[in-house]
Amino acid sequence: MRVAIFDRVEPSVPNQLPFQLVGACSQRAAAVKLALAVPAASAAAAVLLIGLLDAAKAPGAWDLMARQPAVGLEILVAVAFVTFLLILPIKRLCDRLVLQRTVCIDTGMVTVKERGHFRSSTWDEPLGNYSGLVHHVRASLSGTRHELILAHPKRHKSVLLSVAPSLSQNEVARVAALLGHREIPARELYRVGLGSWRLAPHSWREAAHA
Repeated sequence: MRVAIFDRVEPSVPNQLPFQLVGACSQRAAAVKLALAVPAASAAAAVLLIGLLDAAKAPGAWDLMARQPAVGLEILVAVAFVTFLLILPIKRLCDRLVLQRTVCIDTGMVTVKERGHFRSSTWDEPLGNYSGLVHHVRASLSGTRHELILAHPKRHKSVLLSVAPSLSQNEVARVAALLGHREIPARELYRVGLGSWRLAPHSWREAAHA
């Protein structure tokens, strides 16, 4: 699950082991965006459908596809792709209405419980399997936020520990010491395999700052 989907984590910054964090999304913001996205997607789908019907009525359209089946296949692929682009943001907004993640960390284990629309899941991972702590600064149209992420070589197992308008280096160092992990650069989040990174000791404290 993408850590960016969560708008808040409570409590804000862990201070002792064991601790429990709850990540959730802003339901009000998701509902407002959904109310705007559904009519927009419906209108786009209607335009697409009208265009397809007009094309199908054109003289020789069916003869052309009968002579060149590849043309019909290309049209189907294009329609499927556009439909996917219309549905995807609506699905993500629907997920945000109910999505919740609870993270429990003790001295040796990370346990995550996730709840969505139709299913809930629980998984755990040894704390020692994580690569390190990342201070990541994420910029979007709504502003800039600072994140603390416990990074894992398998990206879906990375855990969001804190979201705040700002985070001091002292807070980052304190959480890293609490977890027994070093701080690693934010760019490591975007590598295909976090487990392959190699850094000199003086680079461990590099982080992303605004």
